Amino acid sequence: MHTTDRPLAVWQRLLTAGILTSFLVTAAVPGAVYGTESEADAWHGIWGASMYGPYPAGPLDGTAPPPLNSTTTPGALVDDEASDQSFRMVVAPTLGAETIRLRFSNVEGDRPLVLGAVTIGIEVADAAIDPTSLTAVTFDGEPTATIPAGEERASDAVSLTFDAGQRLAVSIYTPGPTGPLTWHAVSFDTQHLTRPGTGDATDDVSGLPYTDSTLGWFLLTGVDRLVPATDAVVVTFGDSITDGAYQVPTSDTRYPDLLATRLRAAGFAIGVVNSGINGNTVTDIGDSPGRGSPALQRFDRDVLDIPGVTTVLIFEGTNDLWAGVPAVDLIGGLRSLVQRAADAGICVVLGTITPRSNTPAAGWDATKEAERRVVNDAIRTMIEDGTAAALADFDAALASPTDPFAPNPALYFPDLLHPNSAGFQVMADAIDLGDLQPEACTTTGAPPAGTASNEPDSGEQEGGGGALAATGGSTAVTSLLLLLGGATLSRRRH
Repeated sequence: MHTTDRPLAVWQRLLTAGILTSFLVTAAVPGAVYGTESEADAWHGIWGASMYGPYPAGPLDGTAPPPLNSTTTPGALVDDEASDQSFRMVVAPTLGAETIRLRFSNVEGDRPLVLGAVTIGIEVADAAIDPTSLTAVTFDGEPTATIPAGEERASDAVSLTFDAGQRLAVSIYTPGPTGPLTWHAVSFDTQHLTRPGTGDATDDVSGLPYTDSTLGWFLLTGVDRLVPATDAVVVTFGDSITDGAYQVPTSDTRYPDLLATRLRAAGFAIGVVNSGINGNTVTDIGDSPGRGSPALQRFDRDVLDIPGVTTVLIFEGTNDLWAGVPAVDLIGGLRSLVQRAADAGICVVLGTITPRSNTPAAGWDATKEAERRVVNDAIRTMIEDGTAAALADFDAALASPTDPFAPNPALYFPDLLHPNSAGFQVMADAIDLGDLQPEACTTTGAPPAGTASNEPDSGEQEGGGGALAATGGSTAVTSLLLLLGGATLSRRRH
């Protein structure tokens, strides 16, 4: 494990300790008063989905096995937009909470998106909600919100007590017509929506109005909890394997989910946010919007802007190699991601690319297999020379016991590309939990420069909210914005 005392990390520790707070506040806003509660608590991600699209762009088509070859009930979204209907998105936060906020995205929209009503509750069965848990969600104290095209927005603080393992149902009414819809095409789970023209069903607890289904998470991009600022968040960043390809529906057994289970069992209060996208690449191969933006383009929004992020586990690159990207270019892309995380004071764990020799996937040949081994050697070297903090050796963990370059069939689906439930567990077990602690590379729980604000302002504490903060520039300016709450600027699409 490599430890580097970067200048940014030093500033973060000083800010967390409160040493610089007085100077920054006095210099910039004379007479400003900040409550101890906002200094002690901060927003930390506990669930996430990387947004792309617009709908219906996604990785699945008629070649996928049922039921994945059809993602949304036919006729549910006329002209690929929503109109006077409701969505019920089901998510499984990786930690319990008492106070949360929701984050919504219109990054793929071409017009302002109106959220006519939003509620949240604890799911008890297919689309049904525990009626005692149903809670209205507000924005700046109002029941509605408008999100400009290309932007995201956070809700006010919501009081809702739940435990890790309980599934939450977030219901969203869209008066519409919405125009192009931002979504995460494949949740590998069942989501729900009503028919167009049926109105606001966000207060329904039976689930009966939600007659249509979809595999996608629409509009909802994150759930954060309000906890001490010293808490930690791990972002798992990758492609379909991270996304949870072919997990058993409703089981929440993607490898990031199982990693979160291990962390909880070990007594670590560390949220895990899944930023995987099916088919994603590190570099721009330019073939399909259904893959989402390349990692190099989406890294800010899907990693650096996650509230409270302290560590990122980067596991990506097999799709680049399949598309013919040379190993040297992929390695350069991975090094760039590592450097950007390091510049933001975030620990980096790198995952090796899993075995692909002798797999049935079309287009994988000896040349690409040789390139995979070159990339994995470079990843291991980045750990040894201190470029990154730690290694998650998925290559070794998922290899055949008789051939280190081939996948272990017992840990894979028949395609020998995507791990099954047992394989996901092996992946989660291959990660050293000690490498996910903030002190692993002298990073603290303080939000790094360039992130969305995770500091609640006094308005949020009382119910006021606002758009996600977009900060940048010097560390001093970023820290000042975070101390002020910074919830008035919007994060634009990358």
